[in-house]
Amino acid sequence: MKTLFFGIQKFGLFFVLAALVAWNMPAVAADSAGGTFVGAIGSQRVSLTFKDIYAFRAVDSDKKQLTVVILSESPLDKKAMTAALKKERKVMALQRGPYLDSTAYAQFEVDQSGEIKGLYFFKPPGSNMNLSGIGTSAVKVNTAKRVEGRFTSDEKSTSGDARKIDLRFAADLADIGGLVEN
Repeated sequence: MKTLFFGIQKFGLFFVLAALVAWNMPAVAADSAGGTFVGAIGSQRVSLTFKDIYAFRAVDSDKKQLTVVILSESPLDKKAMTAALKKERKVMALQRGPYLDSTAYAQFEVDQSGEIKGLYFFKPPGSNMNLSGIGTSAVKVNTAKRVEGRFTSDEKSTSGDARKIDLRFAADLADIGGLVEN
């Protein structure tokens, strides 16, 4: 091998330059869902751990854009969910199909000001609960391409039962071909 300068060989120089470029490149943010819900949903006392996430853009009845986030206890079929939204153009397409039938999940909207609205929890078979208006949201990113943040609450239920919610989320938004109706 030929020596270029300062005793560095050609291959060595290539690897040094490649390492410097990789070191300075920003990391690509990964999708991540985490968090827990401990409390009652309907008549069921549950402890849920959320492991998967799906997020997309929608428009509300006032034509304001919002981000819909779904955190699931089980892996989601994101390809099928995207196809359903592209076809029906309504968020309800996900509730009518088999996409969420067999998993516990949380669904909420993030408005343009970064507030979490419309927080719902579902636990098969058929138990659900609306917890809108409680807790603390800390949304870091809410763009047309990505959403990241956290929602927490340790408020007691109306019956006085202990309830603890800690939802962490970060996801690139699904490309559903424009906004769907919420």
